[in-house]
Amino acid sequence: MKKFLLFLAVFVSLAFWACSGEREVAGISTVETENAYLIQFVRGDSLPAVNVVARMRSAEYVRSVEGADAGDAADKSEEGSAVDSASLGFFSEFVTDSLGCIRIDSLAVDVATLEMVDAGEGLFKKISAEDIKDGDSVRFVLEKMGNLKGRVYLPEGVDHAWVQVYGSDRLVKTDAQGFYAMDSLPPFEYELRYIVGDSVVEGAATVDAAEETSAYVYAFEPDSVKILDFESDSEEFFITDLGISVEGYMRVTDTNVVTTPDVDAGVASFIEDAGAGREGRALHWKSSAAVGKWSFFGTWICKEESPCDISATDSIVFYARGTGVISIAFETLGSSNVEGKTLAYDTLATDGEWSRRVIKPSNFKPRDDLYGNLGWDVISKAVTTISIAAYDDTEFWIDDIVLYGVKPSSFAER
Repeated sequence: MKKFLLFLAVFVSLAFWACSGEREVAGISTVETENAYLIQFVRGDSLPAVNVVARMRSAEYVRSVEGADAGDAADKSEEGSAVDSASLGFFSEFVTDSLGCIRIDSLAVDVATLEMVDAGEGLFKKISAEDIKDGDSVRFVLEKMGNLKGRVYLPEGVDHAWVQVYGSDRLVKTDAQGFYAMDSLPPFEYELRYIVGDSVVEGAATVDAAEETSAYVYAFEPDSVKILDFESDSEEFFITDLGISVEGYMRVTDTNVVTTPDVDAGVASFIEDAGAGREGRALHWKSSAAVGKWSFFGTWICKEESPCDISATDSIVFYARGTGVISIAFETLGSSNVEGKTLAYDTLATDGEWSRRVIKPSNFKPRDDLYGNLGWDVISKAVTTISIAAYDDTEFWIDDIVLYGVKPSSFAER
């Protein structure tokens, strides 16, 4: 085994040295150079990347959205595609030889990108005219591809945005909520360009090997965040405004607390059609508890290691129907935090119809340290979870909890 590894190391070294041999390669002599720039591409297992295409583009190039739609814009062109080289923006195309080598004699621009993608591995680099002029021999290692996803918060009247990658032919169109995804990107710190209606926003994202990266655009974000709706049929439900999928949980504070459905049935059993003239789904349960006991639904909205500051909240608005006493509580959980909560009560008497409910920060119970109540002023600066509780004999439906006065970026991981 040791002999084989020694042989492999010697072979790769010799192959790299052999890259300096005379070969004919593509190139455009716009910027004159004195020496050739020699590159060997190797895969993650150190073997040469043989007969693989590498494309060079201007670092300032972005693919045009003209004529592009959500289908063909999202995919890279493959051999046989009707998309020509001009639309993809590359001015030189190279094919590696039997040793994984190419030779660049000249560069058509001051700074170019070099992109190679093959068999789940790829590479994206910037090369300058000075690099070519100086002449050099380098080895680039292909890495596993990563993915990029994110959201562009769309202004009123705009139903999509375009996401372009500088120096690449990558182009995607967001959906109507502004979400987008790009798969199979070589690891690199990418410069991004977002076209949102008549506006252009610059951005950046670092994609790591075999990892998923998020890049959000907050330039047009609203002054409110819907932190809970209940449109999912499973315990994994999507908080659209935050672009995250989270798992909810149901709990009781005492063995004598009885809920319908039973909490052991899972959150999905508590989500049903809203009814009473309201469209969509809602959270619904019936609880019977002694004084001082309760049942509750909860979910994480921010990470333990990165709690959110929602202290700018003007009001918490939600829709509910039913009878009995409920509470909305925000909590700070996690061993790295000062754990506690802040809560506000609401009494319902709207069995037959939905009503819009409003809670202000001033409605939250003053700090008394009872059951961990640290008050709004403390907890609102470091929130990790939200919970909804039912007390005594209560049956209710609840939907669409929105925080006004804060932005989605308040929930961004720090």
